[in-house]
Amino acid sequence: MKILNIKYLTIFLFLISIIPNAHSETTVATMDTYWSLTGEITNEYPYSVFITIPEEIEYIEKDLKSSKNFMELTNGEDDDEDDEEESTDPVTFDITPKSELNGQEGFWIPPYTTANIKMYSTRVDVLTTKEDDDEEDDDEVVRTMEISGPAAYPKTKLIDLSEIIPASKKDKIGLDNFKLYVKGSIVKNDTDVLSILIPAPIVLKDYSTCDKFISKYSVNTWVDSYSDWVSDHNELSSYGSTMLDNTLVPVFDLGPGFYKTFDVPALVYTTSSNQELSFSYKMYWYDEEENTKDIWML
Repeated sequence: MKILNIKYLTIFLFLISIIPNAHSETTVATMDTYWSLTGEITNEYPYSVFITIPEEIEYIEKDLKSSKNFMELTNGEDDDEDDEEESTDPVTFDITPKSELNGQEGFWIPPYTTANIKMYSTRVDVLTTKEDDDEEDDDEVVRTMEISGPAAYPKTKLIDLSEIIPASKKDKIGLDNFKLYVKGSIVKNDTDVLSILIPAPIVLKDYSTCDKFISKYSVNTWVDSYSDWVSDHNELSSYGSTMLDNTLVPVFDLGPGFYKTFDVPALVYTTSSNQELSFSYKMYWYDEEENTKDIWML
C-alpha cells in the first residue's frame, strides 16, 4: 500500500508541474486572408524572353513598433528576434499560354511586348499571446490591479516585386501598374472581449497609394497610420505626459519630404461579438515611384 501511495504521489506531482505550461498562451483571434496581385511586365529586348513562374511567394516579415502599453501577439511563425525575416505561402499564377523551358514552368514575352500577369494566394494566421520568458509568474495568477492595454500584432508581410520577379532587375525588363487586392476576416477566439490593433497584413513594398474599403453595413475600423496610432496611444497612456515642458524637447527638422518612415494603414476595434470582422483594401505600385529621391526608413 505504501508503494502504491508513492506511485500516486509521483503522478500527482508530475501533473502539477505540467498544468501551468498547458495554459501558457491564449488564442486571441484568427485571421483569414486572400490576396491577388496583378500587373504588367514589359520586354524591351529585340528577342523573346522566358519568365519563370514561382511555386510559392516569399514575403519579408517586417516588424512594426509597439510598446509596453500593448499586449503583443504572435502567429507562431515569428518568434525570432530578427527585425526582418522571410516566410512563404504557395502561390497560383494565372497566365496563358504557359510553357516549359529547361524543366521550369513559365511563359514567353515577345520582343517589345507587355504581358499582363496575375497571381493569388491565401493564408491563415492564428494570433496568440506571447509567452513570457520571466519564470516568476509561471502560475499566471494576476496579483495587481493594473491597466490592461489592447492587443497588437506588430507585424506585416512585404511583397517585393523585384524579388518575386527577378527578371525585372535586368535593364530592359520593366514592371508597371501593379495592384495588390487583399480581403480577409478576423474572428475573436478565447476571450470575452477583443480589443485589437492589426496593421494591413500584406503590403507591396514601396507602394504608392492605398484604398481602404468599407462595406455598406460595417463601421469604419480603419486608421490611416499604424505608427501614428501607436504613438498617440503611448502619449495618452504615459503618466504625466501633459506636464512635460515642450521647451525642453529637442526639435529635429529634416525638412519636408526628406524621408518617408515605413508605415501602413491599420485596423483598430473592440468587440464582444463572435461575428467575423471583414476587411479589404487595394494597394498600387507604379514604375515612376522608383525614380523618386525619397529615403525609406525601414
